[in-house]
Amino acid sequence: MVAVAAVACGALISACGSSSSSTSGGATTTVDTARVAASIEETVLNKRKFHVKVTCPATVQAEVGKTFECIATPTGTTALKTPVPFTVTVQNNKGYVTYVGGK
Repeated sequence: MVAVAAVACGALISACGSSSSSTSGGATTTVDTARVAASIEETVLNKRKFHVKVTCPATVQAEVGKTFECIATPTGTTALKTPVPFTVTVQNNKGYVTYVGGK
């Protein structure tokens, strides 16, 4: 279950989106960080026309207000030359997140 938030974030490279993943039994919910990384890659490509490879922490608990960082590294020939950090914020205990990158 993935939903993308329809919010405009203003920054050099920015986006908002969401991703969630629940473990079996529903006792603990974690953020599907692989899906977050893919969402950031797609957003940067669609909005800024840059190809990037995004890395995020392997496991993040879905705790409201928790933030973590993903790094977008340019790939191929692009005007973007340095890695860009994305701050990802957990919005609910089901793993819904928003993210914003660049400064």
